[in-house]
Amino acid sequence: MNLLSTRFFSLLVTIGFSTILAGQSDEQDYIFEMDRVIAEFESELRRQKVDTILQAYYLFDNGRGKNATNMFFWTKNGFSFIKAIKYSSEQDYIEFPIKECPEFNNILSYYFDNIKGITGSAPKSEKIISHNYGYYVELDINDTYFRTYLRNEKVEDDRKHPRSIWILKIHEIAKEYIFSK
Repeated sequence: MNLLSTRFFSLLVTIGFSTILAGQSDEQDYIFEMDRVIAEFESELRRQKVDTILQAYYLFDNGRGKNATNMFFWTKNGFSFIKAIKYSSEQDYIEFPIKECPEFNNILSYYFDNIKGITGSAPKSEKIISHNYGYYVELDINDTYFRTYLRNEKVEDDRKHPRSIWILKIHEIAKEYIFSK
């Protein structure tokens, strides 16, 4: 190819990609309506520049189930809050109102008092239960980010492990939303 045809080819490729990109929307497609609401709420918290966000998602290890619930815990200006969004069906969900949650401070205190034990290893379990529930947890605080997934049988079988204790503290608050009708 000569220089002119190379430039022409580059121009066609650029126009082609521009056309493709112009046709794309900033809107993300979600299979579950609940996921759109969760993403929007998380974006709103980040826009507000909250101090701390802990997202605890209670779900099946292979997807959703009737008790799948996403909880947001956060602090802003010294106050702690919770909001829960629970799965109902592919296109339906239950959105609980925001409420103050001073107990979240205990969850954070326990995390920092036991950070090596929580982040260093996972609880052990001799059994594996297929399609069991568990917690997927993300904590974002002061440029510190920790993510874990812990299935119920590991929490139950190793209740003395710091990560199990931490998850149980989260569960004490979350169970009100998870098991609501």
